[in-house]
Amino acid sequence: MDHNTTAFVNIPAEPDMMPLIRLVARLLPATLLGWWLLAGGGSCRAADDPVVMPPWLIEEKIDPNMAPARGDTFASVLGSTSVVIDNNWSARSIATLGEALRRAPGVVLQESFGGFEPPRITIRGSGLDSAPTSRGVALLADGLPLSRADGSFHSGLFDPKLFSRVEIYRGTVHAGLTPAVLGGVLNAVGASADSPAGVALRLEMGDFDALRAQFSAVAKPPDTTASLAGSHDRQNGYRAHSRQIRSVLNASLHRRLSPATYADFSIYAARPDYEVPGPLTLAEAEARPRSVSAAVLRDLPKRESSLIRATAQIKSAPDDGVLAAGLAWQHMQDDFRQLQANGESDSRSGDLGGHGTIVRRVALGAVEHHLLARSTFSVGANHLQRFVNDSGRRANRFADLDLKACTWALNMEDIVWLHPSVAIGGGVTALWARREIEDRLATAATADNVARTLRTRDISPRAGLLWLARSDLSVCAAVSRGAEPATFDDLQSVGGRFPNLKLTSRALRPQTATTAEIGLRGRFLRFTWNVTAYQGRWHDEILRLADASGLPRGAVNAGSTIHEGIETALRWRLLENGHRLILSTTATWNHFYFDDDSVYGRNRIAGTPPHTGNAELYYEHPRGWFAAGEMTWVGGCTPVDHAGRLAYGGSGLFNARAGWHISPRLTVFAAVRNLFDRRHIASTAGVLDIARVPAATAIFLPGTKRNFTLGLEWKP
Repeated sequence: MDHNTTAFVNIPAEPDMMPLIRLVARLLPATLLGWWLLAGGGSCRAADDPVVMPPWLIEEKIDPNMAPARGDTFASVLGSTSVVIDNNWSARSIATLGEALRRAPGVVLQESFGGFEPPRITIRGSGLDSAPTSRGVALLADGLPLSRADGSFHSGLFDPKLFSRVEIYRGTVHAGLTPAVLGGVLNAVGASADSPAGVALRLEMGDFDALRAQFSAVAKPPDTTASLAGSHDRQNGYRAHSRQIRSVLNASLHRRLSPATYADFSIYAARPDYEVPGPLTLAEAEARPRSVSAAVLRDLPKRESSLIRATAQIKSAPDDGVLAAGLAWQHMQDDFRQLQANGESDSRSGDLGGHGTIVRRVALGAVEHHLLARSTFSVGANHLQRFVNDSGRRANRFADLDLKACTWALNMEDIVWLHPSVAIGGGVTALWARREIEDRLATAATADNVARTLRTRDISPRAGLLWLARSDLSVCAAVSRGAEPATFDDLQSVGGRFPNLKLTSRALRPQTATTAEIGLRGRFLRFTWNVTAYQGRWHDEILRLADASGLPRGAVNAGSTIHEGIETALRWRLLENGHRLILSTTATWNHFYFDDDSVYGRNRIAGTPPHTGNAELYYEHPRGWFAAGEMTWVGGCTPVDHAGRLAYGGSGLFNARAGWHISPRLTVFAAVRNLFDRRHIASTAGVLDIARVPAATAIFLPGTKRNFTLGLEWKP
C-alpha cells in the first residue's frame, strides 16, 4: 500500500468493457441462486400508480415500489436509481436506518447496536469502513446537503420516516446532483404540493423499553402546502450501556408564486443522545452478546449531538426547461466520548451549501437536446477540541483545531433522444475542493504534525445510453468517473498512550474511480424487476484502519482496487383478486478486492459481506387482515482485516408481522424480529490492516436477540 501523499490533478481514463461483460455472465447465476440462499449461520474459515418522469421523457405505469428515482436529469434517465416511498414503512416496525432502506438494491447497511445510532453504510464499497461518522455517500434533503462541507455526516441525525420518499442514486453518474462522493446519493424528499392534507400518527412499543412515536400534519390553504412532522425514539437497548434517545422535527412550507414558479422553505432539527456499548472479541460476541468490555465500564463512552438546519429554494418551470436555486445552512454540535485510547471529541460546526440549476430544451437541427448546467458549493468551519477521557470524565485537552472546508463544482450535461425509444447523454464535472487544518495548540516543534492544507482539482466525464426496448422493458448503460476528497476524520488520527495522547494528521490524495455499468428494468405479467451489474477501477482508495485491538490508527491511500457487483430487486404479485399475495426480494452481491497490491495481493477489502439480501412474502385478506414473513441474510465470510486472518460468518434471520386495517385510516400491527432468536454478528467497529492476534481482537458488534413490537398507525 502507498503511504505517500501529495496534492494532485487527475486525468480520466477510459475503462475496458469486456471485464464487465464477463462479470455479468459469470455472476448472474450466482445472484439468482442468492434469492434462494438460506445463509443459516454461514460457517467461516480464517399498487400501480403512474410515475411521471421529466416532461420531455415518457410516462409509464410502473410499480411504485420499483420506480426509478427522480430529480436529477442525467442520473434519473441514464443511471442506476431506485426509490423507497413512505408506503413501504406503513404497518411495519422501523427502528433502524437499515430497516427503512432494506428494499433499496445496492445499499448495504450493517447495524451497530440495534437502534438509530450510526450504522456502517456503503454503496458500491464507498465509505465501507467509515463509522461512526459516515462518508462516501452523499446525504441530501430536498436536493440540498444534510452533511458537513467536507462530505462527512452523522446518520443518527437523520430520520427518513419524516419524509415522503428517499431517492437512491448509485455510483458516480449522479454528479449533476452532487459531486465529490463515489458511492452515490441518498436524497430524502419532503412534503410537496401533491401531499394530502390531514394528520398522521404512529406509535410503537416493544422490548428493551422501546418507544417510538411519530406524527405529521399537512395543511393546504390556497397555493400553499405547509407540513410539520416529528418523531421521538427511545430504548434501553439489548446490551448493557446502550440506552438511546432521539427527537427530530421537520417543518416545511411550499408556496406557489405563479403557475410556473414556487418557493420552498424548511427547518430540520434533531437531537440524538446514545450510549456506546463497544465491540467484543468474536468468542465473547457469540457466547455473551449482551456483555460489554471492562474498558466500556471504565470509560463510559457516549455521544450527544444536535443539528439545526434551514433551507430556502425557488424553482421556475416554464415550458422549455427549469430554473432553480437553493441554499441550506446548518449548525451542528457533536460531543463524542470514546474509549480511553481515543479520548473525547467536542465539535461545533457551521456549514452553508447551495446550488444554481438551469435546464433547457434546445432544438439543433432535427434533434432536440436536453441541456443541464448546475453549479454546487459547500463551505464550512468546524472548531474541534479533543480531551483525554479519564474514566468517563473529561480531562486534559490535547488538541484544539480549526477545520475549514470548501467544495465547488460545475456540472454540464446533455441528453439527446435519437429516437422515441433511444436516448444518449454525456456530461462532465469540474471539481475544486480545499481542506485546511489550523492547529491552535501548535508550537514551533509541533507545527508540522497537524496543520496542513490540501487542494483538489479534478475533471470527470460520464456518458450513458437508454434503450426502451418495449413499453415494459428498458436497458441502460453508462461509463462514469468521479473523485472524492478526504474528510477531516480521514486526515486525523490519535496516537500516544494514555494519558499522553496526541493528534497527528497526514496528507491524503482523493480517491478516484472509473465505473462501467449496465442495468435492466422491466415488467412481465405479474413480475417486476431491476438488475444492475457494474465494475469500477479505483485508485488511491481511502481506507480507514484500526490496530489489532480495534482502536483507530488513521487512514491511508491504497493502490489500485477493484469494486464490482450485481444489484437486484424482484417483485412478484402472486394474487390480486381481492386477496393479495406479494413476494418482494432484494439481493446485492459485492466483490471488492486489491488489484495486485504489494502487501495484500488480491485479497478482499475488509468490511463488506459478499452477499446481502432480504425476501418478504406478504398476504392481505379482503377484510383488511394481513401477515408477512421476511428473511434477511448475510451470505459468505466477511473479512475483518485486509490480510484475511480474521472474518465472521453469515446469518439468516427471520422476521414476522401481522395486523389489521381496521379502517382505511386506522391500522394495528405486531412484529417480531429475529423470530428464532439466532445469535449473530451485526457488523464490526471498523476494519483492521492485519489481525495479529485474532482470538484477542475486540472489534465485533453482536446482533440483537428476538424482540417484539406492538404498533398503532393513523393515516389522513
